[in-house]
Amino acid sequence: MLNRLLALLIVGFWLAMTGLLVVRELYPESTRLNAIPVSYVGQLVFQHQQSSELEIYSGAKDVVGLIHLQPRPLTKAARRELDLNGNLNITLPNGTRHRLWWLSRIEMTPQFAVERFHVDLAAQEPTHHLDILVNCTARNATIAEKMGGETLHQTTFTLDEKGLATLLAKAHLDSGMLQNLKSAGVGIPPLEFGAQTSSLTIGGEKLSTYLLTLKAGTQTIIEAHVSQLGQVLKAQSPLLGYKLLPFGIKP
Repeated sequence: MLNRLLALLIVGFWLAMTGLLVVRELYPESTRLNAIPVSYVGQLVFQHQQSSELEIYSGAKDVVGLIHLQPRPLTKAARRELDLNGNLNITLPNGTRHRLWWLSRIEMTPQFAVERFHVDLAAQEPTHHLDILVNCTARNATIAEKMGGETLHQTTFTLDEKGLATLLAKAHLDSGMLQNLKSAGVGIPPLEFGAQTSSLTIGGEKLSTYLLTLKAGTQTIIEAHVSQLGQVLKAQSPLLGYKLLPFGIKP
């Protein structure tokens, strides 16, 4: 079930990204006058090593998950790691609800280029989980379905259209939609990171922050306010409809 669930998540995200070509921008374009290098904010995050604990909201009231971020600078060759753990309650297209738990780690170069991404994903049964390793340098990924410490199935695929088709076939899902969209000339907009100085009022106090954004074309995928000590104070994903806030702070 986990393998099929992951495939559904991948296809859903892929289709949502494709739909950005015809979706109007939800928020006005941010001014470029106070733009700063993204790497500057990244340096602060790993210099101070502040952890971030956030609740995930769907709407104004419902807490649907939790997320924990912990930056870890490595002395060897100045490499960096970011632990990103949490859980999220999701609703599948058939209306059933599932809670996902994950433990993940992102490995980066000194220039913050992602080299490897590892995630351990579990659903209803804690002993039944998926072990996913994405190697951005080699441009491939491996998904292993495990029960306890035993590997039941393992699939390795490339990080391209052919690899996605392989993954869908393994999950017994129709991959013909990919060819149809390609024939129609539909593509995914390029991703763009940005950073600028900003401010945020939280708990009745106005704080100076750095606003990080990730966009695909004109659509904001995620934006996050980061403190001057590198802690995430607030984040949201207009694309997915989630807001992330510290414990005790309401939307």
